[in-house]
Amino acid sequence: MQAGAGSWFGGDRHVPSPDQIRQALELVGYRHVRLNARKRTVRFDRAGVEIDPGGVGKGYAVDRMVEVLRARGIRNALVAASGSSIFGLGNPPDEPRGWPINIADPWDHRKNAAQVFLKDMSLSTSGSYEKSFRVGGHRYSHIMDPRRGIPAESAVQVTVIAPRTVDSEVWAKPYFIQGPAWTAAHKPKSWRVLYCESTPGAACSWVE
Repeated sequence: MQAGAGSWFGGDRHVPSPDQIRQALELVGYRHVRLNARKRTVRFDRAGVEIDPGGVGKGYAVDRMVEVLRARGIRNALVAASGSSIFGLGNPPDEPRGWPINIADPWDHRKNAAQVFLKDMSLSTSGSYEKSFRVGGHRYSHIMDPRRGIPAESAVQVTVIAPRTVDSEVWAKPYFIQGPAWTAAHKPKSWRVLYCESTPGAACSWVE
C-alpha cells in the first residue's frame, strides 16, 4: 500500500495538499489488513484502504514459474516479467557464469550501469523514472515514502540480486527509500545491491 499514490498519480497527476496527504496516510499500513486463515478471506478495517500487489505480484509470479519449470525437469531458463523482475535458472549453454543481464544507466538508457550474471538468482530493479511528472520544475516519482506520504528522492534506481524474486522485488523499495547507508546495514551478505543516487549523472555503485 503506497501512501497517497492515488492522489499523486491518479487522474491529472497533481501535487496533493497537506490535508490530502494526511488523509491518505491514515489508510496506509499492513495493520489495516485483516486476514482470516480459516475462511481464507481478506478484509480492511476502514473504508478506502486498497492493496496493489505491483512488483511483489510480479516477483511471486516469476518464482512460481521457476517452480513449474523445475518440476518439469527444466534446469536452464531465463524467466522475466516486464524486464524488472528476472530469474536466471541455471545457465545458458555457452556461459557457465549464468545468464548475462545488462542493468541500464538510469540517466542514459543507451548505456549500461553494470552487467551481471544470474545463475539460480533473481534480479529486480525499481526506478523513479518509470512513472513521474513535473510541476514547477520539480520531478515527482511514483515510489512513495510511506512515512511522509511523498515521493522518495534519495535514489533514481536500485537493483537487488537475491535468491528469490519476491525478495528482490520487496526489498528494492525500502532500499530505494532509506538510502545506501541503511541498505548496507540491512542487506544480507549474499545479496547484491546496485544503488544509483538521485544526483543527475552520478555513477551507480554496489553497496558493500
